[in-house]
Amino acid sequence: MTDDKLLIDDVSMSDLLAGMPEKVSSGTVVQARVLGKNAEGVLVDIGLRMEGIIPKAEFPDFENNLPFKEGDSIPVLVRQVSGQDSHRVSWKAAREMSSWDKLFAAFQGGGTIEATILKKVKGGYVVDIGVDAFLPGSQLDLRPSHNADAWIQKKVSVVITEMDRSKSNVVVSRRKLLEKDRTKQREVTLAALTEGQVVTGVVTSITNFGAFVDIGGVEGLLHVSDMSWQRAEKPAAFVKVGQSLEVKVLKYDAATHRISLGLKQLQPHPWANVPARYPVGSVVKGRVTTMTNFGAFVELEPGVEGLIHVSELSWKERVSKPQDKLKTGEDVTVKVILVDPAKEKLSLSLKRMGVSPWELAKANYRTGNHVKGPVTHLTPFGAFVMLPEGIEGLVHISDMSWSKKIQHPSEVVTVGQEITVAVMDVKIDAEKIVLSLKHTQTDPLSSLRVGQAVNGRVIRSSDSGVALELPDGLEGFIRQSELSEDGLGRVQIPAVGEEITAKITRIDPRERRLDLSVRKHDRDEERHLLKRYAGQNQQPLTLGDVLVEAESENSGE
Repeated sequence: MTDDKLLIDDVSMSDLLAGMPEKVSSGTVVQARVLGKNAEGVLVDIGLRMEGIIPKAEFPDFENNLPFKEGDSIPVLVRQVSGQDSHRVSWKAAREMSSWDKLFAAFQGGGTIEATILKKVKGGYVVDIGVDAFLPGSQLDLRPSHNADAWIQKKVSVVITEMDRSKSNVVVSRRKLLEKDRTKQREVTLAALTEGQVVTGVVTSITNFGAFVDIGGVEGLLHVSDMSWQRAEKPAAFVKVGQSLEVKVLKYDAATHRISLGLKQLQPHPWANVPARYPVGSVVKGRVTTMTNFGAFVELEPGVEGLIHVSELSWKERVSKPQDKLKTGEDVTVKVILVDPAKEKLSLSLKRMGVSPWELAKANYRTGNHVKGPVTHLTPFGAFVMLPEGIEGLVHISDMSWSKKIQHPSEVVTVGQEITVAVMDVKIDAEKIVLSLKHTQTDPLSSLRVGQAVNGRVIRSSDSGVALELPDGLEGFIRQSELSEDGLGRVQIPAVGEEITAKITRIDPRERRLDLSVRKHDRDEERHLLKRYAGQNQQPLTLGDVLVEAESENSGE
């Protein structure tokens, strides 16, 4: 027996036998010798050539686990002396009679006693402390226990929290002892805790975002992102409740006692030599771990993942989601196209394991080469055409006609239509091919020159001038100052729909603009007539004479 722990099973036999009468009678406690057991219970020799039977109901595990063995001497209470061979006795009652005073002393003084957990009952456990006592499930441990069977027949230290001898009612708690020890331990731990310190702890619980670890009376959070250099999504895949771990203190807030812990920080950083192990252009093998809408992540080694963007899955196919080309767990061979150790980012490519069709196109086509292909789809800004290499080129809406203003590609082409286009540029890095429909035809502007006379129909008129519709869909503009004048110097503005003749004064191929002048055309015509008729007459002629004569010729006189 010690000051803080009472060993209830160590009953003083001298106390039990003192004053024992020479004749065994009901209600007396005697020392008995264990003879064996039968179907009814344990057979004992109670002296004076008398035998007693302890009912098997007094033993939680009568068949397999008796608290004593044959030949042992144990105290029993004689409950009834009969004329039969075996008298009714109780081992349990004898122990309880000697235990109550000691248990009451422990209850009054708050002493610790040892208990054996016997069985699980509703709301808790029955424990043996010399008498049967109740241990509530909430008082077994600091956290709820989900494995009751693991505690059966275990010896634990407890304190008595309630006691009523008249009702044979005793309630005990193990948790109160643990909390007391935990408080002392917590103070010691927090006093010595520093960031960067490596400590040993036990996982107490697991959540969706991490695990709580007891590092000595105080819990810290081990976040799922700090469990492993690998992609960590489920904490239960890396730690288990009850597991002992060495962790690093990442952050400690002394005011709130919030502690952040790390497990992966005790392992070498997998990105330490990634640029040397996986240089740009190298071919590597890995396993697909995660799919997203924008690509697939591939693990090259534990803690080192790269992304195959959806645009890097195929040269020829228009892949909308990575699941169309890959599946999780699949082994792949890819090419490294970017390494960023600062951001721990690796970009990988599946399509670059083959020959780039853009490079083939660059080798096959010179600027201006004509090629045929079907229109695959239309957009507001142009039409895509499939080329023989299995890649698409774009005919921009501005490259569909030399002179017509196109509002939508559907005005010129339809999906599925095979057309001939001119290759204008192949941009390998941008993976683009610039095509043109209009460059397969002659630019009508190329046949015109400054000073050339053209005929056109007035289609618009404004204060600044008039617009003419010319052949081949071209359009010209005559400023008001370049229109003809009457004899009084007044500008003659033609009506919409009127046919007129003007001369080209400026050609702007970039803006697709022609500037025209009626006045210049009229002046050149006058000079031409003067020159013509001056050669036919010996005397000088006035412009009026020339015009009269020219009019006569035109009328056939």
